[in-house]
Amino acid sequence: MKKIGMSLYLSILFIFCMQSTTFAEESRADYLLIGENQTEITRYMNEQNIPIGKIYSSFSIISASLTESEYALLQNRFPNLTTQKNQTYKSSKDTTPTSIKAVQAAKEQTLPYTGAGIKVAVLDSGVDVKHRDLKVQGGYCSLGYDCAPGTPYDDDNGHGTHVAGIIAASNNNTGIIGIAPDVELYSIKALNAFGVGSTNSLINGVEWAIKNNIDILNLSITTEDHDVALEKALATAYQKGMLIVGSAGNNGGTANKSVMYPAKYETVIAVSAVKNDLSKLKESAMGKEVDIAAPGELVFSTYPVKFDSLDFKVDGYTHMSGTSMATPHVTGILALYKERFPKKSNVELRALLQSHAKDLGDSGKDPIFGYGLAQYVPNIPGTTVFDVKEEVGLATLATTYKVSSIESGGKKITSENNVWKIYGVGGRKNILVTSVDANGKSLVEQQYIQLKSPMFSDVINAQRFAESIGYLSSRKQINGFEDGTFRPYANITRGEAAALIGRALGYSDEKTTTKFADVSASSFASGYIQKAVDAKIISGYSDGTFRPGNFVTRAEMAILISKAFDLKATTAKTFTDVASSMSAYQAINTLIAAGVTTGYGDGTFKPYDNMTRADFSVFLARVQDDVFK
Repeated sequence: MKKIGMSLYLSILFIFCMQSTTFAEESRADYLLIGENQTEITRYMNEQNIPIGKIYSSFSIISASLTESEYALLQNRFPNLTTQKNQTYKSSKDTTPTSIKAVQAAKEQTLPYTGAGIKVAVLDSGVDVKHRDLKVQGGYCSLGYDCAPGTPYDDDNGHGTHVAGIIAASNNNTGIIGIAPDVELYSIKALNAFGVGSTNSLINGVEWAIKNNIDILNLSITTEDHDVALEKALATAYQKGMLIVGSAGNNGGTANKSVMYPAKYETVIAVSAVKNDLSKLKESAMGKEVDIAAPGELVFSTYPVKFDSLDFKVDGYTHMSGTSMATPHVTGILALYKERFPKKSNVELRALLQSHAKDLGDSGKDPIFGYGLAQYVPNIPGTTVFDVKEEVGLATLATTYKVSSIESGGKKITSENNVWKIYGVGGRKNILVTSVDANGKSLVEQQYIQLKSPMFSDVINAQRFAESIGYLSSRKQINGFEDGTFRPYANITRGEAAALIGRALGYSDEKTTTKFADVSASSFASGYIQKAVDAKIISGYSDGTFRPGNFVTRAEMAILISKAFDLKATTAKTFTDVASSMSAYQAINTLIAAGVTTGYGDGTFKPYDNMTRADFSVFLARVQDDVFK
């Protein structure tokens, strides 16, 4: 019996394998069939039961997914038919210039820092305002009659655009990517079409930079002569906290190799240039004023298309050499540091740059390379590393590092055993971390948290109500809409308000019949409404309706929240538009006393304005947790 059973099993297995081999389906590949006799090709494919994907009659092209056999049939029947496989295309990528990699400032080395929020001005020949790889926020022409036609601070020379690209070329899948692609880039046109400016044009430009609160000023310009007026203007800018970066000069091959002005001034970070092998660029100036070195040999960057003939490629990019090109590398790195350490002064950021330079040449500071090759360093002593746990609307941060405080949305977050709860919506959220090193010295670092949910297309973490929405989402008290929006500025209805209050109080979401003629048992808010009525938190109208679709006013909101959370008024605040005779007077004062709201800056409460979903979220979060007050 055993032998017969085994034989039968093997026979069945053999038959199965034979069937599998016989009926195995041929694999298919996507093709494009290109031929003028499209009608005949289509008829033949239908006759042979060869499936057609799409007929492009405008191009005489047919797309089809073919087996090898079908492909062979078509080739035999139509020997002149042009065929090609369906090719895969990817979006073009930004190129990181080699020079940027040399200073350790490629995107993958500097993320999450991109220079966001830092105002950088290039005082030069202007910046090409139409270049696809540059986002110029604005600017100023200090030349008077020599401004560019059209936009006055546009570039009619090319030099300034090349400098700007090294700093700020956009991360947009085209061309190159600069060291700090998200800076706010400004163009100060102080040099004319021939690359020539004057004391007046330069100090006018510096004055504009001061008045417009520029954080970092790039000066890829030089002169051999001391200029008292310019020195004073730059000293004023430096005293006001501006970082000033200047090119040391390209006179290294002459008898007078010393650093040129304005880089020679103490208030300016003087940048010398190195070749790709990190040896001195022959033309680079020398002197005790040299602060730092950066790449300056054949640096690849943006250039106005209308002037782009240097490399015989009219594409808006070219190579240029000199200390002018080295300088923006340093400016870009400083923008990253400025974003990361927003509380550091210009003097402290300059010292940070110097202390993390890669030593070149003689040990220590020398007249050729200064403190060495500029570097972006991600691991700065004293910074904090967190373990992050993500939930809906919430990131929980834990660390063994010594942290004195964390600020989120301008408020300090209280920790429990070195654990912090940060609320928000899906996307990037910034926090300020103050850590303390072994010597008791404090360091404030801006860090970023990436929250995965809840994602709303119309809410970002920079908005004042995002933390409150995240908090309510984490407690399953509020949702968005099916189209992915939250609609923060939409007015909230009585039905929605009842549901939000009910969820905050822990009511069940079970639907039920209500006492109101206009609230059916199938309504999403029916259970919440009835429970709130039973708790004497809300009531209907004298005609037996609840009117769930009506909007909630600020006065009604005050009554709802004060009753729901049993708030008591300890003081009375006077608003110009709230009288003691109003039914909501007491409720409004309970909200003020509880820190839920303070009213408006003009002394009003606006009791009859409708509540938005955003404002209701803020008030509901505040009444439940002091962290939002």
